[in-house]
Amino acid sequence: MIVTALVNGLWQGAPIFAIACLLSLVVPKRNAATRYALWFATLLALTVVPVMSAAPGAGARLLAALAAHPAALTYKISLVPAAPFVHSANAWFDRWTPWLVALWLAGVVIGLARLGSSFLRIEQIRRNARPLPGAEPGVVVSEEVTVPIVAGILAPAIVLPKLLASTLSPADLRSIVAHERAHLRRNDALLNLIQRLIEVVLFFNPWVRLASLHVLEEREIACDDWVVERGASAHEYATCLAALAQRVSRGDAALLTPSAFRSRRALLSRIERLSSNEPRALSINFYALGGTIVLFIFATLLLQTVSPAFGLSAPIGAQGAQTASMVAESCAHPNSDALVRNAAMPQLPHGVKSSGSVEVTVTISPRGTVTSTKVLRSSGNAAIDQAVAKAALQSTYSPKIVNCAPVEGSYVFRADFAPNP
Repeated sequence: MIVTALVNGLWQGAPIFAIACLLSLVVPKRNAATRYALWFATLLALTVVPVMSAAPGAGARLLAALAAHPAALTYKISLVPAAPFVHSANAWFDRWTPWLVALWLAGVVIGLARLGSSFLRIEQIRRNARPLPGAEPGVVVSEEVTVPIVAGILAPAIVLPKLLASTLSPADLRSIVAHERAHLRRNDALLNLIQRLIEVVLFFNPWVRLASLHVLEEREIACDDWVVERGASAHEYATCLAALAQRVSRGDAALLTPSAFRSRRALLSRIERLSSNEPRALSINFYALGGTIVLFIFATLLLQTVSPAFGLSAPIGAQGAQTASMVAESCAHPNSDALVRNAAMPQLPHGVKSSGSVEVTVTISPRGTVTSTKVLRSSGNAAIDQAVAKAALQSTYSPKIVNCAPVEGSYVFRADFAPNP
């Protein structure tokens, strides 16, 4: 399931990111707090949706509480041999899965090492920093940074470059401190850690990178809005940022620190926005955020119905390695797919007024018994999925034959259903 979720995330990220882009066109640019929440929810969706869509029956469990009114159903059952699909899936996964997992784990380890190094560096900066004379508690200065940062997760502090603190005017210094204090009020240090962990785990996913850039941009803009709405002059604050843009060093902004100065390009974009006289909203529009989450839930349900799930058969043992001439002498039908001897009819529940289908992967042992079942494609209703899985388990089969020897095989038990006309 891990490999399936990771691979699915590459193509499923496209519709998720598209939904976020469309929603961002609806949310006003003056409400950076809501836009930040939207993009952070997108980042979480890029992590959760591929896992949920790969988990068997996840969509059904999400909709279990939304059952419709009772209605009589008719249904038909078909059993689809999965041998060609399973064979090609086995060939691909057997060859590449170990390498994919190894490369992914290596990337995660490297990313975690970078985060750990950043954490140690920040802690060292905090220990060496000194309080800023005349400033509020929690504001310190350091010669080890060239840009203001919020350092720490549980007890974060505002760290200012010593040179910056000594050259800025009192008004500009208050604005910069207010921006960093906005990060503290919004718990951006903790949220930034979550963001970085997602980037580490899904380092190969371009959609995560794109969403993360939007998160960074909207987070800084939201903090700018906080500074202006709390009394600072937008013009004077923009002038301060323009002066600071001339000496930004992006490399000094460690990974675990929300910083106002990630790049000159981002600073110029923020300066341009500060020139607008539109009112700024500091609170999150929870209706918009709730609608975003609902859309991502529906995307999960939809993607589960179209996401491939691989059912892998066990490798053929030594007894299946006979030569063609030996096979011809030993039996009349050396190779055949499993046959259904008795397909049990699912006892579908009443109370569902919909049409659909369920596909259940059934693993058949060499003795013809069912060893496991797994929902391959959900109907969106947990009760229907369970009824079809139970019928698949109760059905009887003849095993798959390879070179006259029974071997383990996989099949797709499918139930189509529709309400009575």
